[in-house]
Amino acid sequence: MTDTFPMDRRLLLGRIALLVGASIVPAEVFGAALKGGTALSAANSSVLEAVCDTLVPATDTPGAVGAGVPALFHGLLQNWASAESREALIGAIEAIDRGARQAGGKGFAALSPDERTAFLKTYDIAALKPVPSKQKLTGLAALKALPSVVDPSYARLKDLIVSLYYGSEVGLTQELVYEHVPGPWEPSIKITPDTRPYGSPGLL
Repeated sequence: MTDTFPMDRRLLLGRIALLVGASIVPAEVFGAALKGGTALSAANSSVLEAVCDTLVPATDTPGAVGAGVPALFHGLLQNWASAESREALIGAIEAIDRGARQAGGKGFAALSPDERTAFLKTYDIAALKPVPSKQKLTGLAALKALPSVVDPSYARLKDLIVSLYYGSEVGLTQELVYEHVPGPWEPSIKITPDTRPYGSPGLL
């Protein structure tokens, strides 16, 4: 556990917009359920939910599934993602399922929680192995660029799931400690093993 988890919601929304290829993602999307249709098949939806549950499992606080990340993901994919990003994210979901079938003969959603964790740890290491970037980026473009890795689509999928979790009410107020700004000034806060990282939505 880290001592702090800086969270500026404006930057977080910008990051999510970048990941889905949208020019803007309104704050209201976090409070709105997906209405009508979905860009994912039933099989891919099951894999997505299993991946969310594996990346951010429920502990003493709700995990990604409990925070509603799959529904938020559906909404962004259906209503905000560019065609290119939609294809990349769906492809990443299908690649995880395909890898699980090749490794053990069962789809990712059919694996037990322990099997999912073991598989995804290995898959994650291979997919996120750094590779030399083919582009020379500077300035703002370099800051916005996604990491140069073996499987950038998986990196985008993982980043989006985690960002949606920490942008949710559950992630920000139960996993992290929400500190309303402006709030009381506390010059010294005792850190214990139970102390949670702090998160702040920043200025909206």
